[in-house]
Amino acid sequence: MTGSKKRKYKIKKVFNNNVVLAIKEGNFQNESILLGKGIGFSKSKGDIIKADKVTIERKFTPVTDEKKEVYQQLLTKVDEKVIGVTEEIIAIVSSKLDEKLDSHIHIALADHISFSLKRIQEGMDVVNPFLHETKTLYSEEYELAKEAVGMIEERFDLSIPEEEIGFITLHIHSARENKGVSKTVKYTSLIKKMVDKVEEELEVEFSYESLNYARLVTHLKFGLERIEQNEVNQNPLLDIIKTNFPQAYKMAVNLSKIIERELDLEVPEDEIGYLAMHLQRLRKELD
Repeated sequence: MTGSKKRKYKIKKVFNNNVVLAIKEGNFQNESILLGKGIGFSKSKGDIIKADKVTIERKFTPVTDEKKEVYQQLLTKVDEKVIGVTEEIIAIVSSKLDEKLDSHIHIALADHISFSLKRIQEGMDVVNPFLHETKTLYSEEYELAKEAVGMIEERFDLSIPEEEIGFITLHIHSARENKGVSKTVKYTSLIKKMVDKVEEELEVEFSYESLNYARLVTHLKFGLERIEQNEVNQNPLLDIIKTNFPQAYKMAVNLSKIIERELDLEVPEDEIGYLAMHLQRLRKELD
């Protein structure tokens, strides 16, 4: 029998039939989340789980850094069912992406789901002003968030609006990128402002399912990433663009002013040129 099979875990908390918080015998410092079908069934605090008697499908330490105390506080304030389903969602997402997610998602997503459930149960509207941008920009995470919302609906016998799928998508994307949700929200919101500006200047209203819309938000996303990372790609066509496509270039300048105002970053002229090229193509396709 291998060492891992001999391991025993003492339960500190049972979240649901499939998720428990436990400490390994002989190592009382580190808590682990254990997930496995039926691992918490008819178990209580203090019970011992023998690794050779159950199937531990996933095991991870929820938070190890300065956020550990925050996570402990969360466990005392948030419904155990919420913590349980959150941990199952994180495990499924991590497994399907085959990626390790930023550990802060254990706190941020549980807190978000708890808050959202209260609002929905109280009959409050869930408003997500950048749902369409989120859905387009982070389509892989969006599909995982749909599955997560399905699990929450089943566990809490609730109908959850699509807007909430968008918010959970942002949490998953942020955890993949190892950056805070607030930053993801800021960028997504900025892209929406820029799309609104393009619609205003071109006097059009994009279909959120259209190729033109998808191309535009994708170009803006990668453009913002280059600007933030200070990646300057020389644009050999810059002078030609300024001369031949003055309207598109003017639009690109207006969008660059929004970026500079919102992010306090200077937009290189070469990047403005690339943006103008995309806008000119968009104008031509809309004609």
